[in-house]
Amino acid sequence: MTERFDHVSREVTSLHEPASWRVDWTCGSASDPRLLRSLNGHDAPVVAVATAVVDGRPVVVSASRDATVCVWDLATGERLHTLTAAPPDPMSSLSPELVALATVVVDGQPLVLTCHIDGTARMWDPATGRSAGELALGLAQMVLDGRHVVLAVQADRTLGVWDQTTGSRLGVFPWMVDIGVLDGREVVVTCPPDHQTQAWDLATGRKVGECLAAEGPWTLEGRDIAVTEEEGQAGRVWDLDRHVLLAADLRELLADAEYEHAVSALASADTVSTLTVVDGRVVVLDTHYEGPPELVGDLVPVFMPYGPSPTQTLEGRSVALAVGVDHTLRFWDLPTSPMDSTGPDGTRSVRSIPLEAAAGKELIKGGPEDLVDLASLLSARTNSLVVAESGWEIQVRAAARNLVLGDTPVSLVPGPDGTVTPLHTLDRTAAGSVLTGHTDRVWAIDTVPAGTRTLAVTTSRDRTVRVWDLDTGEQEGEPLTGHTGQAWGVATTVVDGRCVAVTAGEDHTVRTWDITAARGDGGRLRAGHTESVLAVATAVFDSVPVIVTAGADHTVRTWDLTTGSQTCDPLNAEVSAMTTAVVGGHPVVVTAAPDATLHIVELATGRAVHRPFPSGHGRVLAMASTTLDGRPVALTAGSDRVVGVWDLTTGQPLAAPLTGHSSRITTVATAVLDGRSVAVTGSWDKTVRLWDLATGRQLGEPLTGHTDWVTAVATATLGEAPIAISKGRDRTIRLWNLSTGQQIRDPQAAESGSGNTLAVSAMADGRLVAAFGDDRTVRFRDLTAGCPAGTDHLLPFPVHSLAAAPGGRFAVGFGDEVGVLSRAS
Repeated sequence: MTERFDHVSREVTSLHEPASWRVDWTCGSASDPRLLRSLNGHDAPVVAVATAVVDGRPVVVSASRDATVCVWDLATGERLHTLTAAPPDPMSSLSPELVALATVVVDGQPLVLTCHIDGTARMWDPATGRSAGELALGLAQMVLDGRHVVLAVQADRTLGVWDQTTGSRLGVFPWMVDIGVLDGREVVVTCPPDHQTQAWDLATGRKVGECLAAEGPWTLEGRDIAVTEEEGQAGRVWDLDRHVLLAADLRELLADAEYEHAVSALASADTVSTLTVVDGRVVVLDTHYEGPPELVGDLVPVFMPYGPSPTQTLEGRSVALAVGVDHTLRFWDLPTSPMDSTGPDGTRSVRSIPLEAAAGKELIKGGPEDLVDLASLLSARTNSLVVAESGWEIQVRAAARNLVLGDTPVSLVPGPDGTVTPLHTLDRTAAGSVLTGHTDRVWAIDTVPAGTRTLAVTTSRDRTVRVWDLDTGEQEGEPLTGHTGQAWGVATTVVDGRCVAVTAGEDHTVRTWDITAARGDGGRLRAGHTESVLAVATAVFDSVPVIVTAGADHTVRTWDLTTGSQTCDPLNAEVSAMTTAVVGGHPVVVTAAPDATLHIVELATGRAVHRPFPSGHGRVLAMASTTLDGRPVALTAGSDRVVGVWDLTTGQPLAAPLTGHSSRITTVATAVLDGRSVAVTGSWDKTVRLWDLATGRQLGEPLTGHTDWVTAVATATLGEAPIAISKGRDRTIRLWNLSTGQQIRDPQAAESGSGNTLAVSAMADGRLVAAFGDDRTVRFRDLTAGCPAGTDHLLPFPVHSLAAAPGGRFAVGFGDEVGVLSRAS
């Protein structure tokens, strides 16, 4: 009886409905019924995840090192939006590092909050994928012309002057670098990319003084001077030490010979570009250095003890200054503790403070620790915060999770040895059994209520996700495996009454798990390869069609094509290429080792049919099998540009090697042409060639058309004509009529580059379908009609091998796992 697992079918279905291919079975982590879905789409490690509810449907929000934030439908796995979390800084062209991700609900509206290493925090609407504004960095509070105002700088370095009573913006000053007091008036200094520094009156928005292009500094009789040149006027000389005009013309100070020398020296100096003059005095000096302009003269900078901060204190309450896309300022009343109550999806409810309640009240800047803890405070969990980058290494901060068990505040504190210790939050004494199971550091923790119990979910450097019953301290079932890199983030939610965990991985994926599901007999985890599946072939074993797989773990395994159960014990073999055949009535596997020796072993007994013998190739790159005059034959394609033909009954060469290719042969297949056994080969020399195995001669001219390496070939029958299908690094698939040597139709786009995974299977309705791997995707082409044959299939891991299987199916090796795909509609 064929086994079907709906959760696996959901996982590998593409984002487009309806799916036209399904998974009959898989081994490894993909067969775990707790795995609901693998969300693929990020191009870099995923560092944080959060959950929310948008328009009544649960969503997942993921943040990645590719500088994007994605919003996914948790029920269907569809990617709803891709957000560019932080645009590049115009000055440096670098995007600020993402350090945290949180979801919040403000007055009933869900928002996504991204926090960055420059202290900025941006808001997004997960329903539309559009910006909802940002949390302003509060700089100062003052009274301007009788109004209580708040000065706040936004992520693009625009300073806004906001009326604290109405929340409206009174003024805007792009490219702010500092604020200060000049002659008793508050001013702001701006420095656009062209380095034209200017001072502006904060209350009126008018320019203060005159902005002049300058050159210098130059030392004259122990004094630092700068020279400004204005159209139609002589260059004025400014004393930078006393901040006054020294002379209206440099010639007034120098003799002619000295003047020529001074002009030459000034032309080569580039440290001063602009100075600002107010009432005849220099007050602002701009430089070409990366730092902010040097402030000289009578401008007194406003002192900020802690620098910018998105959080402040208003009458003892933590508040954030939220700036919406409508350019209005709002005050958020933030929770005072990470242990304040949260919603069932883990998001924190935040309320807006009425403007009249904040009118005239004093805002006190928060400390620098608020920058790091803001997302944790809002999301009620610490969610794999990225804190530093050193070379290619990403450092992730592990953090505790605070919650209330019963009426007791408890902190779950991870240790460097992979343990998690429950402690009473107030006195730090033990509050339960230590959670022991991870073999390396725990990066992130979240909790979720499950009936009368509370479950904790942990992610770790050991690549596993584990579920714990906090009442007993026991691990719930086996670890959740599947991430091929470190698991950095976790968020939990409740969907249709079941507890779901969402995890973020170094392997670029987001995975969703039903953490309350138990493994039953029908959903048992099939053990299999522990490293990548390198080759897949089909055979018949005791009248049962089987799949034979070879892995980088040096094992060869045999799987029942229908049920997925392993039909015999694994064989130990280090394999670079593989094929199957029948020798003496027994199914055998023929493998080539890395040293190019050939091994022929019975599948049933593991008995060697012959002693291993050398193939003569430098390395065997591909293999195929056929029969010639009733004898089982294996073909080996090598890096030495020849094809070996071997009698599997005797273990001896059957004919001289087939020669003709001018570069290494990467692929070989067999067919029957006019009653003759033939071989079809593809090579780096960009050609496909046809060989008569009985005579060892090449048939006809090479089949040309590919403009780059031929990486895979397969054979089939289209109508009544034997054909070959070739795939090249030129990203095309080409069909060849083997009888005429002509190409059939125009080449079809393969989209998958140089991969060598190609298989062709005949469907029940007579159509030919080709399948080929493209990273984590299997794509399908209808060779009969020359069009796509259904939607693509996303898999959790990269596709390394494919083979056609009886019944119009495909056997696929992805990562270290094996599965069978069949037509669903």
